[in-house]
Amino acid sequence: MLNTILNLVFPADCVLCGQQVSEWRSGVLCGECEGGFRSPEPPFCLRCGGPHPSPDGRCSRCVQGETRFDLARHALVFDEALRSAIHHFKYNDRVSLARPFGRRLAACFRNGPFTAEVAIPVPLHRKRERRRGYNQAALLARQAGLEVRSDLVRRKRPTDTQTDLTRRQRADNVRNAFECPRPVSGRVLIVDDVMTTGATVNEVASILRKNGATRVEVLTLTRVWSE
Repeated sequence: MLNTILNLVFPADCVLCGQQVSEWRSGVLCGECEGGFRSPEPPFCLRCGGPHPSPDGRCSRCVQGETRFDLARHALVFDEALRSAIHHFKYNDRVSLARPFGRRLAACFRNGPFTAEVAIPVPLHRKRERRRGYNQAALLARQAGLEVRSDLVRRKRPTDTQTDLTRRQRADNVRNAFECPRPVSGRVLIVDDVMTTGATVNEVASILRKNGATRVEVLTLTRVWSE
Protein backbone atom coordinates (compact mmCIF):
# COMPACT_ATOMS: atom_id res chain seq x y z
CA MET A 1 0.00 0.00 0.00
CA LEU A 2 2.85 2.37 0.85
CA ASN A 3 4.34 1.71 -2.58
CA THR A 4 1.01 2.55 -4.25
CA ILE A 5 0.61 5.79 -2.28
CA LEU A 6 4.15 6.90 -3.08
CA ASN A 7 3.63 6.20 -6.78
CA LEU A 8 0.46 8.33 -6.76
CA VAL A 9 1.99 11.23 -4.85
CA PHE A 10 5.45 11.11 -6.45
CA PRO A 11 5.03 9.57 -9.94
CA ALA A 12 8.27 8.96 -11.78
CA ASP A 13 9.34 7.85 -15.22
CA CYS A 14 12.18 5.45 -15.90
CA VAL A 15 15.37 7.32 -16.84
CA LEU A 16 16.13 4.71 -19.51
CA CYS A 17 12.87 3.92 -21.31
CA GLY A 18 10.51 6.69 -20.12
CA GLN A 19 7.81 4.32 -18.87
CA GLN A 20 6.17 5.10 -15.54
CA VAL A 21 7.89 3.35 -12.67
CA SER A 22 5.54 1.01 -10.82
CA GLU A 23 7.81 0.19 -7.88
CA TRP A 24 8.90 3.13 -5.75
CA ARG A 25 11.69 1.09 -4.21
CA SER A 26 13.35 0.92 -7.64
CA GLY A 27 13.79 4.69 -7.79
CA VAL A 28 13.58 6.09 -11.31
CA LEU A 29 14.22 2.75 -12.96
CA CYS A 30 11.49 0.41 -14.16
CA GLY A 31 11.58 -3.28 -13.37
CA GLU A 32 12.19 -4.30 -16.98
CA CYS A 33 15.21 -2.02 -17.37
CA GLU A 34 16.60 -3.03 -13.99
CA GLY A 35 16.13 -6.68 -14.93
CA GLY A 36 18.18 -6.09 -18.07
CA PHE A 37 21.34 -5.48 -16.06
CA ARG A 38 23.53 -8.58 -16.07
CA SER A 39 25.86 -9.94 -13.41
CA PRO A 40 29.36 -11.03 -14.52
CA GLU A 41 29.91 -14.73 -15.04
CA PRO A 42 33.13 -16.76 -14.88
CA PRO A 43 35.72 -17.29 -16.03
CA PHE A 44 37.28 -14.17 -14.56
CA CYS A 45 40.44 -13.36 -12.64
CA LEU A 46 40.17 -14.73 -9.10
CA ARG A 47 41.88 -11.63 -7.75
CA CYS A 48 40.58 -8.59 -9.60
CA GLY A 49 37.53 -10.02 -11.39
CA GLY A 50 39.00 -9.14 -14.78
CA PRO A 51 38.64 -11.12 -18.01
CA HIS A 52 41.04 -13.55 -19.64
CA PRO A 53 42.54 -15.29 -16.62
CA SER A 54 45.60 -17.47 -17.11
CA PRO A 55 45.57 -21.17 -16.16
CA ASP A 56 46.37 -20.25 -12.54
CA GLY A 57 43.20 -18.10 -12.38
CA ARG A 58 44.85 -14.66 -12.54
CA CYS A 59 44.86 -12.07 -15.34
CA SER A 60 48.09 -10.65 -16.77
CA ARG A 61 47.86 -7.45 -14.71
CA CYS A 62 47.58 -9.36 -11.45
CA VAL A 63 50.39 -11.72 -12.49
CA GLN A 64 52.58 -8.65 -13.12
CA GLY A 65 51.74 -7.25 -9.67
CA GLU A 66 49.77 -4.21 -10.83
CA THR A 67 46.96 -4.65 -8.29
CA ARG A 68 47.59 -3.38 -4.77
CA PHE A 69 44.43 -4.84 -3.29
CA ASP A 70 43.70 -8.45 -2.34
CA LEU A 71 40.37 -8.94 -4.08
CA ALA A 72 37.98 -7.05 -6.37
CA ARG A 73 34.56 -7.83 -7.77
CA HIS A 74 31.94 -5.81 -9.64
CA ALA A 75 28.19 -6.35 -9.45
CA LEU A 76 27.07 -5.62 -13.02
CA VAL A 77 28.37 -5.99 -16.57
CA PHE A 78 28.98 -2.60 -18.16
CA ASP A 79 26.80 -1.76 -21.17
CA GLU A 80 25.21 1.34 -22.69
CA ALA A 81 22.06 1.15 -20.55
CA LEU A 82 24.06 0.90 -17.34
CA ARG A 83 26.37 3.71 -18.46
CA SER A 84 23.33 5.96 -18.97
CA ALA A 85 21.81 5.04 -15.61
CA ILE A 86 25.09 5.72 -13.77
CA HIS A 87 25.39 9.07 -15.54
CA HIS A 88 21.92 10.04 -14.28
CA PHE A 89 22.86 8.83 -10.80
CA LYS A 90 26.09 10.82 -10.61
CA TYR A 91 25.38 13.97 -12.56
CA ASN A 92 21.59 14.44 -12.77
CA ASP A 93 20.69 14.12 -9.07
CA ARG A 94 18.88 10.80 -9.59
CA VAL A 95 19.95 9.64 -6.13
CA SER A 96 17.02 7.22 -5.87
CA LEU A 97 18.98 4.96 -8.23
CA ALA A 98 21.16 4.15 -5.23
CA ARG A 99 18.36 1.81 -4.10
CA PRO A 100 18.37 -0.66 -7.03
CA PHE A 101 22.13 -0.28 -7.45
CA GLY A 102 22.63 -0.89 -3.74
CA ARG A 103 20.62 -4.11 -3.91
CA ARG A 104 22.89 -5.45 -6.64
CA LEU A 105 25.99 -4.46 -4.67
CA ALA A 106 24.59 -6.21 -1.59
CA ALA A 107 23.99 -9.40 -3.57
CA CYS A 108 27.52 -9.30 -4.98
CA PHE A 109 29.00 -8.81 -1.53
CA ARG A 110 26.84 -11.55 -0.02
CA ASN A 111 27.66 -14.08 -2.74
CA GLY A 112 31.33 -13.21 -3.16
CA PRO A 113 34.45 -14.26 -1.27
CA PHE A 114 34.54 -11.07 0.78
CA THR A 115 35.82 -10.96 4.36
CA ALA A 116 35.89 -7.19 5.00
CA GLU A 117 34.51 -5.80 8.24
CA VAL A 118 33.90 -2.18 7.20
CA ALA A 119 33.23 -0.38 3.90
CA ILE A 120 35.17 2.73 2.87
CA PRO A 121 33.60 4.74 0.02
CA VAL A 122 36.12 6.33 -2.31
CA PRO A 123 36.01 9.97 -1.15
CA LEU A 124 35.39 12.99 -3.31
CA HIS A 125 37.27 16.19 -2.66
CA ARG A 126 35.16 18.40 -0.40
CA LYS A 127 34.70 21.02 -3.15
CA ARG A 128 33.39 18.45 -5.64
CA GLU A 129 31.13 16.81 -3.06
CA ARG A 130 29.75 20.21 -2.06
CA ARG A 131 29.06 21.03 -5.71
CA ARG A 132 27.43 17.64 -6.43
CA GLY A 133 25.62 17.47 -3.09
CA TYR A 134 26.54 13.86 -2.30
CA ASN A 135 29.18 11.17 -2.68
CA GLN A 136 27.72 8.47 -4.94
CA ALA A 137 30.05 5.79 -3.52
CA ALA A 138 28.84 6.49 0.02
CA LEU A 139 25.20 6.31 -1.09
CA LEU A 140 25.82 2.95 -2.74
CA ALA A 141 27.59 1.50 0.30
CA ARG A 142 24.81 2.57 2.65
CA GLN A 143 22.06 1.26 0.38
CA ALA A 144 23.93 -2.05 0.19
CA GLY A 145 23.58 -2.32 3.95
CA LEU A 146 27.32 -2.22 4.63
CA GLU A 147 28.94 -0.77 7.73
CA VAL A 148 30.27 2.48 6.29
CA ARG A 149 33.30 4.38 7.59
CA SER A 150 33.69 7.60 5.61
CA ASP A 151 36.18 8.99 8.13
CA LEU A 152 39.08 6.63 7.41
CA VAL A 153 40.19 8.04 4.04
CA ARG A 154 39.91 11.54 2.62
CA ARG A 155 40.94 13.14 -0.65
CA LYS A 156 43.48 15.78 0.32
CA ARG A 157 43.66 17.54 -3.05
CA PRO A 158 41.29 17.95 -6.00
CA THR A 159 41.93 15.81 -9.06
CA ASP A 160 40.83 16.03 -12.68
CA THR A 161 38.05 13.77 -13.87
CA GLN A 162 39.49 10.46 -15.02
CA THR A 163 37.12 10.01 -17.95
CA ASP A 164 39.32 11.10 -20.87
CA LEU A 165 42.73 10.22 -19.40
CA THR A 166 45.04 7.41 -20.47
CA ARG A 167 46.04 4.63 -18.10
CA ARG A 168 49.30 6.38 -17.20
CA GLN A 169 47.58 9.76 -16.83
CA ARG A 170 44.98 8.25 -14.49
CA ALA A 171 47.69 6.89 -12.22
CA ASP A 172 49.51 10.24 -12.21
CA ASN A 173 46.28 12.12 -11.58
CA VAL A 174 45.48 10.33 -8.31
CA ARG A 175 49.02 9.78 -7.04
CA ASN A 176 49.27 11.03 -3.43
CA ALA A 177 45.70 12.34 -3.62
CA PHE A 178 44.48 10.46 -0.52
CA GLU A 179 45.35 10.29 3.15
CA CYS A 180 44.19 8.51 6.29
CA PRO A 181 43.45 10.96 9.11
CA ARG A 182 43.56 8.12 11.66
CA PRO A 183 44.97 4.58 11.94
CA VAL A 184 43.19 1.76 10.13
CA SER A 185 42.93 -1.84 11.30
CA GLY A 186 41.59 -5.15 10.11
CA ARG A 187 39.95 -6.06 6.81
CA VAL A 188 38.45 -3.19 4.80
CA LEU A 189 36.34 -2.87 1.66
CA ILE A 190 36.74 -0.02 -0.82
CA VAL A 191 33.42 0.84 -2.51
CA ASP A 192 33.03 2.85 -5.72
CA ASP A 193 30.63 3.11 -8.65
CA VAL A 194 32.95 2.37 -11.59
CA MET A 195 36.41 0.87 -11.85
CA THR A 196 38.32 1.34 -15.10
CA THR A 197 42.11 0.98 -14.94
CA GLY A 198 42.03 0.58 -11.16
CA ALA A 199 44.25 3.63 -10.57
CA THR A 200 41.97 5.16 -7.94
CA VAL A 201 41.33 2.01 -5.92
CA ASN A 202 45.01 1.08 -6.16
CA GLU A 203 45.96 4.44 -4.67
CA VAL A 204 43.37 4.14 -1.90
CA ALA A 205 44.46 0.55 -1.19
CA SER A 206 48.08 1.66 -0.85
CA ILE A 207 47.29 4.36 1.70
CA LEU A 208 45.08 1.97 3.68
CA ARG A 209 47.87 -0.61 3.86
CA LYS A 210 50.39 2.01 4.97
CA ASN A 211 48.06 2.96 7.80
CA GLY A 212 47.38 -0.50 9.16
CA ALA A 213 44.81 -2.37 7.05
CA THR A 214 45.59 -6.11 6.98
CA ARG A 215 43.49 -6.88 3.91
CA VAL A 216 41.98 -4.60 1.28
CA GLU A 217 39.04 -5.68 -0.89
CA VAL A 218 37.20 -3.73 -3.59
CA LEU A 219 33.53 -3.76 -4.58
CA THR A 220 32.28 -1.63 -7.47
CA LEU A 221 28.96 -1.39 -9.23
CA THR A 222 30.59 -2.08 -12.58
CA ARG A 223 33.90 -2.19 -14.36
CA VAL A 224 35.00 -0.79 -17.71
CA TRP A 225 37.93 -2.60 -19.31
CA SER A 226 40.65 -0.24 -20.47
CA GLU A 227 44.14 -0.85 -21.77
